[in-house]
Amino acid sequence: MKRLNMVIMKKSTIVFAVTIAMVIELFSQSYSQNASFSLHAVSDLKRVFEDGYKLPPISDTIKIFGIRGEIISGQCVVNAMTNLSDVTIELSPFRNKEAGAFLPSNSIEWNFVGSIPLSINAPNQPEYAVVRKAPAMYPDYLKAERQLNISKGTYQSIWLTLNIPENAAAGTYDGIVTVISTQGKRSIPLQVMVYPLTMPEKRSLKVTEWYTTGSFERFHGINERYSEDWFAMLRKYADNMIAHRQNVFQVPASVIEISKSPTGIFEFDFIRFDQISEVFWETGKMDFLETGELFRFGEGGWSGSEINPQDFNVKNLKTGEQITMPGYEVLPHLLPAIENHLRQKGWLDKTIFHIKDEPSLHNALAWKEASRYVHRYAPDIQRIDAIETTYLLEDVDVAVPKLDALASWYDAYEKGLENGVELWYYTVGIYQGSLLPNKTIDMPLMDNRILHWLNYKYDATGFLHWGWNHWTEDPFHEVGMHLGDGWHVYPTKDGVLNSLRWEQMRNGIQDYEHFLLLEKKVSALKDSLGARFSWIDPEQRSKEINSHVIKDFVEYSDDPEVFYKTKKEVIKELIGFDVSPRIYIQTNPAEGSIITSRSSVEVFGWTESGSTIVVNGQTLSVSEQGLILGKISMSNNLSDITVQASNNKGSKEIVRKFVVK
Repeated sequence: MKRLNMVIMKKSTIVFAVTIAMVIELFSQSYSQNASFSLHAVSDLKRVFEDGYKLPPISDTIKIFGIRGEIISGQCVVNAMTNLSDVTIELSPFRNKEAGAFLPSNSIEWNFVGSIPLSINAPNQPEYAVVRKAPAMYPDYLKAERQLNISKGTYQSIWLTLNIPENAAAGTYDGIVTVISTQGKRSIPLQVMVYPLTMPEKRSLKVTEWYTTGSFERFHGINERYSEDWFAMLRKYADNMIAHRQNVFQVPASVIEISKSPTGIFEFDFIRFDQISEVFWETGKMDFLETGELFRFGEGGWSGSEINPQDFNVKNLKTGEQITMPGYEVLPHLLPAIENHLRQKGWLDKTIFHIKDEPSLHNALAWKEASRYVHRYAPDIQRIDAIETTYLLEDVDVAVPKLDALASWYDAYEKGLENGVELWYYTVGIYQGSLLPNKTIDMPLMDNRILHWLNYKYDATGFLHWGWNHWTEDPFHEVGMHLGDGWHVYPTKDGVLNSLRWEQMRNGIQDYEHFLLLEKKVSALKDSLGARFSWIDPEQRSKEINSHVIKDFVEYSDDPEVFYKTKKEVIKELIGFDVSPRIYIQTNPAEGSIITSRSSVEVFGWTESGSTIVVNGQTLSVSEQGLILGKISMSNNLSDITVQASNNKGSKEIVRKFVVK
């Protein structure tokens, strides 16, 4: 017992010392050489330009929040009043005083933000839609440097990445971010709120980023394909992808080696296909394999009407030479071989197969013929393609329209959903219609995040983006015709650097999981209640909250305060869902709907036994099964419905807002 008391005293002394040190550090700023620069918090949803252009609102404390297992971002900015040299960052321990807990030191990272020159803005966008008119330097990547110099008058952003441990105690963690330079130092408090929820380990949204290994030699100095170094770099790619919640990976069918025996029998070697696949499977975080595309556009290219099988390089085992064979001679053998190999490996149900990327109405008949041809020889493989027409929905299992096509023809794609077609969408920045969220460097950083709020709102269960690392010759100085849309990471000799867009894309994928967590809560309640509650729509509440930010495809908030307030609403409902009095309320029409004066809103609900329910001052009866039914008249002076629930364990208030006209 004496030893235990000594340990407790020792730990208490350490905690006290850390707290006092943090206070002294902040207090001492007034007396240090801090006139050389200022340090302020800014939202992570806004870019900070080096020249201070439209500097986001600043504050004196970095405040971020999340749930266990979630990776969250923060941002602060240094404004140099004089030339600063040898600037670096120090992070204090982060302590949850109430729980007596600390965040592990390796759970939080920091990076200086680097900027990229942009000479022109994205086409198809009005000037007011882009963040800043080019030419300009655009903040976009997280530097590897641990120390740098900052010129007088420059605003230097510092990016913070916190991986909340799954076992973290709930509550607020307080710490200090200190910027140190030869000319002085300055600190700013960082508060991390951890809510008592856990991010699901399994990724629900299907996300693929098309990558290339064609740059290994130029950017990573790896000359030999399929060498030990080659696979080691591919593993680094895979690790970065899964850290950003990507769970679909691409392996081209072209790596399958084909030979023909003297007796005319085709043989297929899957060794390279399997080796590449295993790199991604071994991460334990990938759920689907993406392959295929054994067809090509014919005469006229994409603009033509033809889609034909590719020709194949085949090794003649009799002569030892490589010969070229037409696709229709090879495919009847290759397609069943691929399907059988996937079945033997246990990958068949986890594979999606491309026919030919981006068919449109002018070559839709040829694409349908190619799709049916693949299905004839490999009927158990799911077919997927990025498509630019609704005409193909009968012959695809996973339809992936471009975002502007999804917005324009959503009713048709919704019918496809009803008929069993899975719906994803994709973006290609410079070819996308105006006013839609976009991924080019000059579009709002927040766009990369709310793309996945659109996923939830419009029942699109996947997202495809063509460019993870399709770099130009010098991606740090030349963004190419796609204005950075071709990549989310930047190359280094030993791997890649993350971009702000890639960080916020991951954050948006996590936000999707929050909405789905609430949906699953409601769905479980519905399943437990029986036929009287068949009216419960598990998606409705999550979509109502989502709509506080996303009104439709082109109308959405770009206000970080509104965004984070809305995310907290989801968390609040999740935490309160199982707290007594338990209650679920659903209205018809849904919250946020436009209704006319003197019309009524139907209120449906369930509550646990013993609860009293009052809606807009009117007490509603509760059946033995907990069913609540009510009809509330609305007027110009009454646009909200307030539900008050109470029992001997506590009380709750639920508000639904409408637009009365």
